[in-house]
This record gives sequence, structure tokens and C-alpha cells, in this order.
Amino acid sequence: MLNLSSRLSAVFDQVRLARAGLGPGRVIDVGSDHGQLAVSCLENGIADEVICTDIHEGPASRSRQALKDAGFEDRSGVFVTDGTDGISLVNGDIVVIAGMGGLNIIDIVTRCIGNTPEDILKQVRFVIQPQKSVNLVRKFFAERGFVFDDETVCTDREIFYSIMRLNYSGRPYELGAYRECYGVLLPDKESSGDALVKEYFAHLDKVFGIRSRSDMVVRQALKERERYEDK
Repeated sequence: MLNLSSRLSAVFDQVRLARAGLGPGRVIDVGSDHGQLAVSCLENGIADEVICTDIHEGPASRSRQALKDAGFEDRSGVFVTDGTDGISLVNGDIVVIAGMGGLNIIDIVTRCIGNTPEDILKQVRFVIQPQKSVNLVRKFFAERGFVFDDETVCTDREIFYSIMRLNYSGRPYELGAYRECYGVLLPDKESSGDALVKEYFAHLDKVFGIRSRSDMVVRQALKERERYEDK
């Protein structure tokens, strides 16, 4: 059994929860790098089959070797491709995009949406963990008609990471600056006393306090946060 990092463990937990609502199916790990998440999904019965993709041969080779060493060569496929390009999604798939910049994630999911029939897309779940531009990622998914099933926070080597689990409804909506910047579901978790989310928001308060001088969206988010806290 692999010992996943705190960040990957949090991602894995969201994949596990996504599987519980879908039934059997595949996990597609985009930008898998070392294959640890894919191996863990197979070891724990979270996936019948895994597909790993990476844009470079080196990381793809590491994933391929990890799956072979774990004895899952016949239940996995590793492809050198950009995102899900060339991979046809099917009912029950869970697409994981973790450890990438937000703009890369937006680009990958945009192409994925364009290449997948809507009836299939509604039977797929997405687990997303951006390294940066998290607010843009939240805004993108809302505008493209994705529902946030869950949103969590973890820390790994003293860095905060936000993880989102989503499904496609096809009905776009607006979040507003506060929930774009602080989280769609996280404000309610903070109100409920979630200690880690409180710590995360305190960190964001400091970061956004500086950014608000030059970023109008962040400035608006801080104003909306004050109103939310006053309720």
C-alpha cells in the first residue's frame, strides 16, 4: 500500500466520495506524474480501471512503471497526451486534475467539454486541485454549468490546497467575488466551525489584503466577506 502525501490523500478522499455516488467505473488521472493516485485507486477498489495521461514521456513512463510494479498493468493505460485529448469519456468516469495551474486546468476541461456529449458528461465526476488561480477555476466551472458537490482544504508542507468535487448540470450561474475567491462551499464550513477552513481563510485574508490594492475582484470579495460575516 502506498503512503500518499497529505495533498494526494485529500484528492483521493474526494475520488472515493465521487465513486460512491457513481457505481463502478474508471479513474482518469490527468498529469499523473508518478502514478501513485492511480495505483491507490486500484488497490482500494475505487476504480475498475485507470487511465493516466501526461504531456511528457518521462512522467508517463514513471506512471507506467508504478502500475506495472503494483501488478496493475492489465487494468491500466498510460498515454502521452495533453489532458484528456484522445480519451473518450464514458459513463462512470472520474476525471482527476490535480497539481496543475488553474489556467491549464481550464484549458483541459474546456476541450474535454467540447469533445464529450452532454448526456455522457452528466454521468462523469471531476476532482480538481489547482496549484494557483483557484478563483478563476471556480468562476470557470460555475459559468460552464458545473455543480460543486464538495470543496475541502488540506495543508501539505505548510501550503494550503483547495480540492473541488464537481458534476455537470449544464446550467450556468454566477458565484460573486466572495465565493470565487474564498470558496463556493467553504464559507459555510467556516461558519460551522471547521478549524482548518478558518485557518485557511485567515491566510487568505492576509494575502487578499495586499492584493486588494491592485485587484478589484479581490477588493470586492473582501467587502462581500464582511457582509457575510455580519449576517
